[in-house]
Amino acid sequence: MTESQHIFYHHLLSKQHQIPELKQSNELIWPSVFLVLCFALLVVIKATSFPKIIKVIQSCFSMQTLRQLEREEFSPLKFYSIALSVFFLLNLTFFIYKVNFTYKLVLTGQTQLLQFMFFLITIVLLFLVKGGFTRLLAIFVNDHKLIPEFVYSSFMISQTQGLLLFPCLVLAELSHFNPLIFLSAASVILIAMQIFKWYRGIVFALIENRVGLLQIFTYFCGLEILPVLVLVKFIIETF
Repeated sequence: MTESQHIFYHHLLSKQHQIPELKQSNELIWPSVFLVLCFALLVVIKATSFPKIIKVIQSCFSMQTLRQLEREEFSPLKFYSIALSVFFLLNLTFFIYKVNFTYKLVLTGQTQLLQFMFFLITIVLLFLVKGGFTRLLAIFVNDHKLIPEFVYSSFMISQTQGLLLFPCLVLAELSHFNPLIFLSAASVILIAMQIFKWYRGIVFALIENRVGLLQIFTYFCGLEILPVLVLVKFIIETF
């Protein structure tokens, strides 16, 4: 073979294209950028408020730590608290987007970025409405102890959820394994933490404040369960 001859010069395959074909890639860039930004936010939180992060995680499983943290900094307007809440909302939105994209539930004709933005706006609005309604309920029933305690406890649990969800979402998006494995793990985390949140609310009500079961059931149905079911039904039927 001379230098001018190609290595496949004598093959029997017929030429299909006269010019080189560009490789078409369907990989999306924005999910990777989104995860990098989330990681950068987590690095900033760790660099500025690492002891507080440890206390937030401990407060989910220790009532003593929760009380201590509540006495020290009840205000949720601290930087680390706002950053952890934003981190949780972003991760929860990305998880819902991944589930919706995997099972083709709603907005199937829209781009993936538009689906993510839709769920982000919906979740933020839901949490704002829920927070406002909770404050109104506390004023209406003149309860300035039980409801704020439960809200603060739920606040800490939600922030911990964001920290636990992030590794599962990174693996679901970037690893070569089946993403359903990591989405299932994220689902287990969300369900388990939500049940634990309700359990702690029942402990607050029954043991510490002696509230009846009917009032507890009414609160959970009115603020925790019914709004989510109504929102999911509306989204599925509308979009």
